Amino acid sequence: MAFLPPIAAGYMTWLKWGFLGLAAGSVFVAAFLMWQVQQGQLPLSTDSAAGKTPRTHVDKPLIVEREAGRTVWRLKAAKAEQQLTGTMHLLKPELKLFSAAGKSIPVTGKEAWFNPLSRQVRFEGNVELRYGKWHLYSKSLRYDHQKEVVMVPGAFRIEGESTHIRGRNLTLWRATQHVRVEDGVWIEDTRPMRMKVTP
Repeated sequence: MAFLPPIAAGYMTWLKWGFLGLAAGSVFVAAFLMWQVQQGQLPLSTDSAAGKTPRTHVDKPLIVEREAGRTVWRLKAAKAEQQLTGTMHLLKPELKLFSAAGKSIPVTGKEAWFNPLSRQVRFEGNVELRYGKWHLYSKSLRYDHQKEVVMVPGAFRIEGESTHIRGRNLTLWRATQHVRVEDGVWIEDTRPMRMKVTP
């Protein structure tokens, strides 16, 4: 058994107590920082470097919904980003709906959110729906896949060759292309003699 000289033994004792004090100080600092985060005094980082799952980016995604071999709708975009909730954020999206007769109804907008589970699409910003010579404009638009309807929850305007229509809360059925407007319908036609209205 080896014995250390008194000077070396004293040095080792001070070294041991120094490391013990350093460890205790680190625990105290960590506990203090955690307490400040809980109190909201320090921001908690949520980027990928801090352990957040990185988002998935896809260029030019294409999603096609078919029933009995026929295309019901087709959704594409310039870019897509899958969010942590599972919803896909689409940039420059285009949704093309197909009626039972096969006629297409394209919808475009600045951005959209697509839910892969419910198959619902929500457009926001510079939304435009085209149906033949008719153009519908609104700030937002939703497509409900389960009900197979397009819904404009707010204000909209429709422009044709000679007809201008404004209103709120529009519903369009994909298969039959029937339209219902709930509130504030206003219609102007520059050629009223050519306009046919049926009850």
